[in-house]
Amino acid sequence: MATTLRSLLLTATGSVAVLGAVLAMRATAATGEFVLARGVELEIRGIPALGQEAFTGSWGRASMGPSGGEDGGDWADPDGVRAFVSLAGRQLRARVAAPVSWEAGGRFRVRQLRLNPRAGLPLLVTGTVRTGVSWRPSGPAGSSVVAAPGSVAVLGQPVEAGTTSVPATGVQLGYPGVTGAVLTVVRTDVRKTSPHTGGGVRTAEAGMILAISGRMFDASGAVVYDGPLAEVTLGGASVDCAGGARQEPATAEGGTPMFVDSLLGVPAVPAGCARSSA
Repeated sequence: MATTLRSLLLTATGSVAVLGAVLAMRATAATGEFVLARGVELEIRGIPALGQEAFTGSWGRASMGPSGGEDGGDWADPDGVRAFVSLAGRQLRARVAAPVSWEAGGRFRVRQLRLNPRAGLPLLVTGTVRTGVSWRPSGPAGSSVVAAPGSVAVLGQPVEAGTTSVPATGVQLGYPGVTGAVLTVVRTDVRKTSPHTGGGVRTAEAGMILAISGRMFDASGAVVYDGPLAEVTLGGASVDCAGGARQEPATAEGGTPMFVDSLLGVPAVPAGCARSSA
């Protein structure tokens, strides 16, 4: 399955910039990977007018294929995401116990995310963010994103799912020549399942996506920049359960709690995945 993340960023209408996102999760299992979890995926727009260089990278990965087993996560950082982001309490896991279950998830908090080292405040901080996906032939798929209300903040202002405007200064953002700014933050908590031909939901995706744009002004009030700044995906996870959909489970329904349930600390959100009868 191809790895994709598509965002549609809408520019200003009148005097206010409006940002919209059309999203397909990047953390999608590739061929041979039944389950996949990622920590942080970051895209920074290159903006010469602000002295900001482009950056794209991901940090943290756990995956498992049809051979089965459990991956506790790899936090190597070849892309250099840690130059922009620091995390605490980080956990990633992916597990395939065919034909019983396919599960993946992540749990961590963002201590700080800065787009450049001059920034006077972290652009993003969070409390614990927990994501998870799961599927069993004997039951429904699950897709969960959990974060306490008010625990996700941009420049200190809480942002919930949807669109939030955040006032800012050039000093806070670290942009010389910028006096004031208005940021538009679009937060999307992805809880998604997809049907497979012949019936039954076979795939699930989860993650928290924050797309941030800004309208920047200099001391005279002139617009210095108006457009997208960055996009970050937290805890992107996916499961493709088509590989075991026609097999009967080795154990009865119920019993031991699901792996993702224990990782999240709450039950995964059921999404109506049933074993295909095709």
